Amino acid sequence: RSSAASDVYKRQLLLITLMLLTAPLSQAAQKCNANAVRVAPDTRYTLLNSNTEVEDVKTGLIWQRCSVGQSWNGSTCSGVATSMNWTNALQTAKNMGNDWRLPNIRELGSLVEPTCSSPTINETFFPATVIRITDGLYFYWSSSSEAKQGSVARYFDFSFSGNDSTSSKSFLGFVRLVRSRQ
Repeated sequence: RSSAASDVYKRQLLLITLMLLTAPLSQAAQKCNANAVRVAPDTRYTLLNSNTEVEDVKTGLIWQRCSVGQSWNGSTCSGVATSMNWTNALQTAKNMGNDWRLPNIRELGSLVEPTCSSPTINETFFPATVIRITDGLYFYWSSSSEAKQGSVARYFDFSFSGNDSTSSKSFLGFVRLVRSRQ
């Protein structure tokens, strides 16, 4: 093989590898049951702080619109959501200040829109929520720890059915911060 052909081959192989590595974090089109009454309709939310925060008028909670690591660009959450273990998720919330915190499992569950999948969340107000396309753990940490198992914490997976479960605190998950209305 010539040097030029070898370089092209290497670039193609690198591109394919990068596509495969980032595929699980890609977004599929959200699917909602048009005949079902939505639990978390658009009327439940109000945008605040230049559209970077979302107030849930039902619960009184204020959520960061984007996952930690992403930022609001005026039309969607851009950038890559940061995955972290549970301890780092708690510390990240503390470091944010302004009363931001990791939500408990009940608060995080209040975001679930069971009439939709991929993701099971109101995508108008929480765009680019990380979901699982293939095997792997793509979930959002809560602050809720299991009392009987100190090394385990609760999470929500917004991929298909909005299930909550538990995971080792050492595993990597995503974070959406919350605070109470002031």
